[in-house]
This record gives sequence, structure tokens and C-alpha cells, in this order.
Amino acid sequence: MARLILFELKKMLARRTALAANVGVIVFLVAIMALNVVQTKTTDATGAIISGTDAIAQMRAEAEKHAGPVTAERAAADIAAYQERLFSRLDRDEVTQMTGSAVYDLMFQSFSDEEVYELYNPYWSWLLRPWRVSGEEPAQTAARVTPEMAADWYGAVSELTQDALDVGQGGMWEYSEAERAYWTEMRASVPEPVAYGYSGGWDNVVNCAAFLVFSILAVCVTLAPTFSFEYQSGADAVVLATRRGRSTLVAAKVIAALAYATAYLLLCAAIIVGFSLVFYGADGFGLSIQSMALSSPYPLTAGQAALVLVGLMYVVCLGFACLTLALSSRTSSTLAVFLTDVVLVLLTGLVPSGGVGILERVLALFPLNFANFSVPFSALESYPLGPLVLDLIGMVVAVYALLALVSTPLAAFSFRRRQVA
Repeated sequence: MARLILFELKKMLARRTALAANVGVIVFLVAIMALNVVQTKTTDATGAIISGTDAIAQMRAEAEKHAGPVTAERAAADIAAYQERLFSRLDRDEVTQMTGSAVYDLMFQSFSDEEVYELYNPYWSWLLRPWRVSGEEPAQTAARVTPEMAADWYGAVSELTQDALDVGQGGMWEYSEAERAYWTEMRASVPEPVAYGYSGGWDNVVNCAAFLVFSILAVCVTLAPTFSFEYQSGADAVVLATRRGRSTLVAAKVIAALAYATAYLLLCAAIIVGFSLVFYGADGFGLSIQSMALSSPYPLTAGQAALVLVGLMYVVCLGFACLTLALSSRTSSTLAVFLTDVVLVLLTGLVPSGGVGILERVLALFPLNFANFSVPFSALESYPLGPLVLDLIGMVVAVYALLALVSTPLAAFSFRRRQVA
């Protein structure tokens, strides 16, 4: 069996199209991750734009200024200190009546560049997130926050989930009582206090996980001819006539395909994770996911969130690998198999939901749509199945695991039952 598996692997990878796809995607990922580092930009305290590793170091320094557990007492004290600093030079009531752009200009008129830089540290926007209105400057949000509101910071953070449930994704989805209970319980399970700090490497893994879609396509290109090429070349007549052609050989093809898909996806994931951790740093694995997005109701750390997203892409890769085998076993057209994969992997990311909640939830199950931090961890995507509620993460695992379990035996059965002249 081992020799048959190695033989099938060699056949898969020896094809020119497969070799070009596999090597091309790896080169693409290395290039895109290198550009990701080089093109990282931010500004320093003087307002000068810096890029590359200097920008990463600057962002780390910004986050580390306010690193540590954010207790309710610390949140209230930090908000009060921020307000005192702002409104020692700005009129609190006047700020609330101005436009965001006007307030931004006023900040530079009232404070030095270095002071403005500190007042726009991302920590302050994060800390004021429970009360922020879209389009507001941090100073405008701070002007509306009273000491009583600041003292109940964790209560306000919890209300972010309730507000999202009430809004129902802009009126697109009406949450059932079971869904509301699910998300409320999820939010309540988030450990307190939330830890704030720098988790740039893990954050970058999350932001770049969508590039693994190209790895999935390379897997589909490689596996598309697994059975269909046997039909095209007429080799199926010989293979199926052999003593083990309908049993061991079929198993070897399936095992080789899944082993290759696993190894290739892990290699591509290692490139993304490796570049991210080497250049952005591996620290911050244990920071609360809320340090990345305060509204997230998940009791995960930043590092766990990154690994979950990479894991989801792996599950999807296996699902599409098995689907490709099943399609390949049903047709002699390799092109038809690959085009089907392209439609499902890529083109589903271009289909608008049109504000239809059910369609939006179906589209969210495809990799280009969920491989984004806000969708799996903040969008409150849920699927009520009677009394059972699955979130997007659980639904993706269930759908692609079922796809693999159905497609794999179908591929084997179809090839074994192939009628040849």
C-alpha cells in the first residue's frame, strides 16, 4: 500500500499544471508576505510616515504603552485622565456640535504634534469603543461619556453584543430567542479583566489567512485529474482490470490525495504564520481577542483566534479536496472539475447578499467570505437548527466535514463501478 501511495503522489505532482500551480502559489505567498512587511506603514510622533520593520516597532511601542489587564477601575481612571487632558484645552460642549473633520483640525490647533500623536493612540479608540458612534473622533466620544458610564465599562462592553442582536445585522436577520441566549451566554463567558497589549504577529496571521484560498485552488488543480485522467487516457480499462484496481489502488489514490492536501496546506500556512511571527513578533498569544476587537463575544486569546482561522481553512481544504475527487470520478473532463472548484472557492466571494439574511449566511460558509476576522469572530453569524444553535465556526466545520465524509466514498464507489469497454 505504501508504495502505491507514493506512486500516486508522484503521478499527481509530476504533471506540469500541478507543478506550476503548487510552486506558483508558494512563490506568490512568499512574495505577498514579504510585501506585507515592507508596505506596513504608520506615523511617528513627529507626523513622519515610516514603513517596514520601523513601522512594526512603532506599532508595538504604541500598544505596549498601555499594556496590561484593563479592570473596571483602570478603565474609568484612564477615561477620566484622557478627558481631563482633552478638555483642558477644548470646549467639551463645543466638540459635540462639530463635525469629525473640524474636531480633527482643532486637535492640531490646540495640541502639539507629539501630543496629538499620543491622544490618537489606538488604545483610546479601543477604550471608548462601547460608546462610539460611526464617524466620530475619539474626542467627541469622550465628550459624551460621564463618570457613571465609565465606571460601568464592562457593562457597556456587554451591551455591544445586545445592541448587535437588536440591530439584527442592519435589519437583515432577526435573531431567535435561542440565538440571543447563545450569544449572550458566549459574551458572559469572556474572562475578565480583558488584557490589552501587542499581538501584531497573531493579528497579521488573521489578516492574511484569506491568502490560503490560493493554496486550496492549487490543491484542486493537482487533484482534478486523479480519476478523470484515467478516463481520458483509457488507463481505467487497464487499472480496473487488475487484481487490486477496484480496491487497494482506489484507497491509495484517496489517501495520497488527502496526505498531499494536508502537507501542502500546512506548508502554505507555515509561510504565512512564519513571516508574521518572525517580523511582527510572537508575543501576545495569550492576550484577549477583545484586544483586537472589543465587540467580539468569543472567550479566546489572540493566538487561539489565529490558529482557529488557519484550522478552518484546513478543514475547508480537505472538504474541497474530497469534492474534487468525487467530481473527478464522475467525469472525464478535468477542466469541468477545476471550473466547478473555481466557482465555489473564488466566485462565491463576489456574490452580493443583497441584504437577504439567509443568502448572506450561505455565502458566509465559503472561504473568501469567512476568512476575515470580523466575520467569524465579531459578526454574530449563527445558524438555528431547532433548539440547537451553531455559530459560523461550528457550521463551517460541520459543512466541510460532511462534504468530505460524503464525497470520499462517492469518489471510490464511482471509480470502482466504472464501466469500461
